[in-house]
Amino acid sequence: MGNKNGYFRLVIGDNSTGLELFPPEEGGRALNFKEVQSYLDAKKIEYNLVSLRSAVDSKEHKVIELNKKAYFRVNEEIAMRTSEDKMMLICRFYPPSEGGTLVDEREIAGDMKAQGVRAEILPGAFQMFASNRQYCTDYVFAKGEPPVEGVDGEITYLFNTDLSTKPTVKEDGSVDFYHLNTICACTKGQELAKMRKEVVGKPGRNVLGEAVIPREVKKVQLKYGKNMHVSEDGLTLICDIDGHVNLTGDTVFVSGVLELENIDTSTGNIDNYEGNLLIKGNVTSGFSVHANGDIEIRGVVEGATVTASGQITVARGVNGMGRGLVKAGTNVIVKYVENARIEAGNYVQAETILNSDVTAKTTITVEGKKGLISGSHVRAGQKITAKVIGSEMGSDTVLEVGTDPELKARLTELMKQNEALNQTIKRIQPVLLAIEKRRIAGEKFSPDKVEQTRLLSEQFVNAQKQLGANLAEIQELQEKMKESLDAVIEVSDKAYAGTKLVIAESPMILKTPYQHCRFVRQGGDVSMLPK
Repeated sequence: MGNKNGYFRLVIGDNSTGLELFPPEEGGRALNFKEVQSYLDAKKIEYNLVSLRSAVDSKEHKVIELNKKAYFRVNEEIAMRTSEDKMMLICRFYPPSEGGTLVDEREIAGDMKAQGVRAEILPGAFQMFASNRQYCTDYVFAKGEPPVEGVDGEITYLFNTDLSTKPTVKEDGSVDFYHLNTICACTKGQELAKMRKEVVGKPGRNVLGEAVIPREVKKVQLKYGKNMHVSEDGLTLICDIDGHVNLTGDTVFVSGVLELENIDTSTGNIDNYEGNLLIKGNVTSGFSVHANGDIEIRGVVEGATVTASGQITVARGVNGMGRGLVKAGTNVIVKYVENARIEAGNYVQAETILNSDVTAKTTITVEGKKGLISGSHVRAGQKITAKVIGSEMGSDTVLEVGTDPELKARLTELMKQNEALNQTIKRIQPVLLAIEKRRIAGEKFSPDKVEQTRLLSEQFVNAQKQLGANLAEIQELQEKMKESLDAVIEVSDKAYAGTKLVIAESPMILKTPYQHCRFVRQGGDVSMLPK
């Protein structure tokens, strides 16, 4: 069987040195000019560059004369290289001139050792070459031992970790505030989470004998609060009580649900309850309720204060009497809001908002039979949706989207910090450079001076690190603030004249009524688009 790739060999005459060129066969690769050139240059054999390139490019079988000098006999040669990842040793052979000797396996093994290869020749590798010598062709003669990759640890939670389900809109257009998925119940003995421990991988070796380290595996740990225990093998989290379970960050919490009929003189105020609260009746005027979990109220909230770290659901509504406050770390879901203040760390959903102050981090949705926002100041970071905004009487109604005061305050604070940090760096850097210049010049410093320099260097490095961290956070905040440009106010029915809209700080007072539309910010102004 012939050589598939194109190759070449020296032809040594009495008074000349030539080169025989062999074209590729059966789809083999053509001869590479640079490979021929490197071979001849390494042996210091003279040649005409133009003639040589022309002959190689012709891809024909031919013998060309390189020079009028006789070169000594050439034996079969081997060129060795490792793959990019050093996991393979690749050998490439060049034929002998007439009378030259062939390489054997022992010679190859010696060359491998001389080049620092510690892997053994693969069984059968030399025999494969020797049985049908292919020149200018890559052969794999040795392989490293790849690492055994490990397995990441993983925790599977066996309960519903997403309790932010919004209420459904019924066929008649009203919103069902009574059947909500706000609490995930659990029972004693229930398995809450299972952990698969990480499996550390095993190092391998490349052909040079160097260790090949497997990737670092992810380690996990079951994190949990009270009312739970871990199985003997440490892999299963088990509930100890009947109650409710929730996942905060990567920590599981279980607590019982406190059920109360009403919040009134029979209970007094409820302060800092660790779990979830279920109030079957009302929260009466003048009282306050706070829970570190979720609060579900199936009646009404009067002129009272209700705060929760989680979600607050008020099935019938809030009549704040001008002093009521409902503040949730996540969502506020309420049938109606009147004369009250509402604050939500995520979204607010209601059927009606009248004469109230309502703020939500993300969205405010007012839908249902009325879907009305009137006489209120309503703010959302991303979107406000309602059927009707304002009123025929021209009540003072203001809707704002795309403004996040917390982001602005933090950005201002970071800018001030960076100004001070830059001043510190500007002050210390020339001092450190001057000290280093003196040290290089051979000046010896006292122990006090050395300590002073160390402290200055530490202050300089810390300032640079903090500056870098601040810049990263500033970029993140600016990206978030850019999102406010996509803020929108949507009206599915009617927007009355006199209503004030503010989108990303661009104001607009409606001069005429609008129907079935949405308002966005375009080119620094508020524009109306069809819905």
